[in-house]
Amino acid sequence: MRVFLCIFFAVWSVVIPLGSVCHALGDLGVEVEKASGAGGGIDKCKYCGRLINPGRVHQDAEVIVKNQLKAALTDRDMGFVEGKTKTPYINVLIYRFEERQGGDYAVDKPARVGFHMHLMNKGAPKRVFVYEEDQEALMDNLFTIGKFMKRGGKWVTVETLSNEGINKGLDNLLEVVE
Repeated sequence: MRVFLCIFFAVWSVVIPLGSVCHALGDLGVEVEKASGAGGGIDKCKYCGRLINPGRVHQDAEVIVKNQLKAALTDRDMGFVEGKTKTPYINVLIYRFEERQGGDYAVDKPARVGFHMHLMNKGAPKRVFVYEEDQEALMDNLFTIGKFMKRGGKWVTVETLSNEGINKGLDNLLEVVE
């Protein structure tokens, strides 16, 4: 009996950690894309129909946001697969992704991010999260003091802004899934 228990716990301790790496049952599809015609005035999101105000989109925006999305899903112990083959899937439509011009403590132009995150099921949006953030100087809007303190009193990069948005979006969208 003692041998059986030792074998059982040995196998159990190997199988359980593997379960946290292999996410076959909880995988979400992941798709990230740039909006077409960025910078051409007010437009409509092709998935949810909401209005967007496109701006410049950095050439690496899709790669950066996709990596952030994958890391955030992994941090939540959720698996993912590339593309829309898995249902449900998360679609991120990036329509603004502009890097700051300046340094940590002084900028000529702050970072700007705008994207929609869609929780899609069978090709239709079931839930939408909109993230638009243009970092502001604290003196321009004292109501942002919480963000200012959380960001260490610095002007942040576009990657930092988009990562904040990805995490807020997943918190919003995944409360439906979990």
